[in-house]
Amino acid sequence: MDILPESNDHYGTKQYWNQRYAREADDASFDWFKSYSEISDILRSLIPDKRSRILMLGCGNSKLSEDMYDDGYHNIVNTDYSSIIIEKMKQRHGDARPQMEWHEMDVRDLKFDNSSFDVAIDKGTMDAMMTAKGDIWNPPQQVVEDCTKEVSEVIRTLRKEMGSLERNLKYES
Repeated sequence: MDILPESNDHYGTKQYWNQRYAREADDASFDWFKSYSEISDILRSLIPDKRSRILMLGCGNSKLSEDMYDDGYHNIVNTDYSSIIIEKMKQRHGDARPQMEWHEMDVRDLKFDNSSFDVAIDKGTMDAMMTAKGDIWNPPQQVVEDCTKEVSEVIRTLRKEMGSLERNLKYES
């Protein structure tokens, strides 16, 4: 099945993702960039406490959350603005990984309380928002606004009292 859009800017639309996920098999998965096994050492060093509350932004049908869960990170909250993929992922992981949460939500308007997460992971969502046509060094205003909204929402939902991971790692060594 051809899952590539006609144009890269379609990656930035909800319509593309809903159509793609509706056509894909319920057990389909796709990991942008790297798999968990390729980045697990980095994530383990940056997130040493496996009890950390992790916000996965634009989870899609990636196996990242699944693999992190199986590695002991059980407090993962997954979001995606495609209701289709959220329902598929709830069905896929509900029994096997019952502590994981799945929410239909836009990263530019998170419905979580302030300071409610220890870690936020965006493995490709912002990249999809940045696929609008134009000069990559001078992106359209909508791209700038969308990316700024995501960053603002993530900053708002991260716990401030934890400090930076870099600082926490120094004190734990």
